[in-house]
Amino acid sequence: MAATLLSHVVSDLCIGRPRVLTLPPSTPVAAALAALRAGADPFVFVDAEPAAYRAKRGAATVYVKVSVADVLCYVCGDAGNLRDPAAALGRPVSAVAGGHGDTHRVDPQTRLLDAIDVLLTDGCQGLLVPLHARARKRHHQVPSPDAVATSSDCCVLTREDIVRHLFGSISHFSPVAALTVASLGLIRRDVHAVHVDDDGLDAIPLLRRAVSNGTAVAIVADDGALVGEICPGVLVSCDVESVSAAFAALPAGDVMTYIDCSLTHMPPEFLLRAIRAQLKDRGLDAIAELMDTADAASLPSSPSSSTSSDEDSPSVRGRRPRRMSSGSFGWRSTEDVVACHSGSSLVAVMAQALAHRVGYVWVVDETSGALVGVVRFADVLAVLREHLRPQSQVLCR
Repeated sequence: MAATLLSHVVSDLCIGRPRVLTLPPSTPVAAALAALRAGADPFVFVDAEPAAYRAKRGAATVYVKVSVADVLCYVCGDAGNLRDPAAALGRPVSAVAGGHGDTHRVDPQTRLLDAIDVLLTDGCQGLLVPLHARARKRHHQVPSPDAVATSSDCCVLTREDIVRHLFGSISHFSPVAALTVASLGLIRRDVHAVHVDDDGLDAIPLLRRAVSNGTAVAIVADDGALVGEICPGVLVSCDVESVSAAFAALPAGDVMTYIDCSLTHMPPEFLLRAIRAQLKDRGLDAIAELMDTADAASLPSSPSSSTSSDEDSPSVRGRRPRRMSSGSFGWRSTEDVVACHSGSSLVAVMAQALAHRVGYVWVVDETSGALVGVVRFADVLAVLREHLRPQSQVLCR
């Protein structure tokens, strides 16, 4: 059974996967956003400064992955971009790419274990795998906005994809899979966390690092309890223009509420008014206008009639934000966040993360709910790889 797993190659994981979209480094950021919205994957790839990268990495072909979260960090991470977001979105996407991590191109016949070794190298964000000729014929050409993005002959494999594949053979990892994450040393204490009342822009540097290491930004209360998160993967479904305005105007806890509301319905009008007022006070009228344009474009063709009470309006129905004693607009419940305890088994944590399609699980104190740390898929892969190493050495003899 173990021999079968060790014989797997990366092409075994590529069946049915869409081809990735690639962009030249001169593509405007706004066009890159349009390509992200049109593509099947939550990211596009930029061959940024290929000569410099090849000189640094040798002969390997290296690409940089760009997501909606990357664009958001780019817009919100510079005061000049916030003052003139239209100019920021008109600049080349190379200004966004290159901030963290590379995606390595590997041969389709690369052994799965060797591919894991590549993924565990510093800064590696994924693997680009050329599709077989037969597979390329099955994948139709993906339309690209303004003919900027092109569909490559590759698909991408992430850490999550590899972990999901290994989870299908979890019986091979006994007894390691049954051990606790604490006993395996998988709990990282250096989490990216902000207080609910911290300025939203304080979360941007942490979000940039979270994108790089495959986690998220935790939102904590006064007692350190985990109350929610800002997840890079969730931002895929949001308008960068609107969410950038929220980060520039609101506390971190309210930014999370804004994102949460944006996924199910229009954010409540009182929250939008608060954003506009704060942006005006901070001299950021341009991003307020950009937010209004994006919100208008997302409105239904026959909007519901307004009522005298914001909290009774259709835009607030559904998952209504809760008001807290601190005066914030409210946060998502911890039910929306994937969390475990230090005594949780590795297999249970893997199952949690895969079920929620994230590459990490927060670790909280079983009694107080205080944030203790995080378990990352990169570290899980390292543990699973070490378990397979002796078996692979035996088979190679």
